[in-house]
Amino acid sequence: MVKILSIFSFVVFLAACTDVDTKENVISVGNIVNTGNDGATSEFCSDFSLTKEQAQDFFKNAEQVTARDIHDNYSFLPCFVTGEGYLNEQKCEWKIRAGGTGSIECEDISILMACEDCLPIQE
Repeated sequence: MVKILSIFSFVVFLAACTDVDTKENVISVGNIVNTGNDGATSEFCSDFSLTKEQAQDFFKNAEQVTARDIHDNYSFLPCFVTGEGYLNEQKCEWKIRAGGTGSIECEDISILMACEDCLPIQE
């Protein structure tokens, strides 16, 4: 029984890591839920915000990346905007960070995204 559960868990894990062609399966951005930061001073992140349209443009133009790509090639900044949307008719949550990175979290899939020039310049 334990062996069957282990195999089942492994299959579920593999399904969650499945690549998705995000150019054909762009999330449909719904509501913006929150803006925040990961412990940065409120002044540091005070001018980072996005409209629904800017968030949609980010996901249309961003590319799917790995965590290593983000670590090696992008600024992982503490400022973020979160929201909800739909990917392939599945309700998902998304997050976009000020450094040009983002993520999509659905029930059965997690996608990391990045784009250097996809966010508006904050003044």
